[in-house]
Amino acid sequence: MENMNLANVIKSFFLGIGIGIVLLMYNHEAVPSDVRLISVLASGSIGFLIGFMTEWLTAMLPISLAKARTYFFINNLIAVIVAAFFMALLMIFPVSSGGDKVELMPILGIVLGVICAANLFDYLMYRRTQRKLQSYKSQMQDN
Repeated sequence: MENMNLANVIKSFFLGIGIGIVLLMYNHEAVPSDVRLISVLASGSIGFLIGFMTEWLTAMLPISLAKARTYFFINNLIAVIVAAFFMALLMIFPVSSGGDKVELMPILGIVLGVICAANLFDYLMYRRTQRKLQSYKSQMQDN
């Protein structure tokens, strides 16, 4: 537990909220606003669970995989697998609006695509920060 990155778990909650908002825009049905709010909060909670499980599994990895590129790749792979597992569980239960399970496949694609894009963005921000840090270090050594 002490090796878990809790900031990523919190990011997953907000990513889940973002995914919930995107999925509400994808769904063109007239849904009452209280149901929309509950849906967005539920997707945030699912995002929190996915983030927690992903970080827990990532924390169990051996330290020999501590290279940044490897870590981000494995973390993304774990996140996609855990999210696909959760989505498969959600597909097992009947949809309350009478929707067909085939209609859930584009939703699965949206969710997994957003997760991959968010992890890629996180990796690119990490690389940008590392480049700025190296630049700052070199400037400090020159002075």
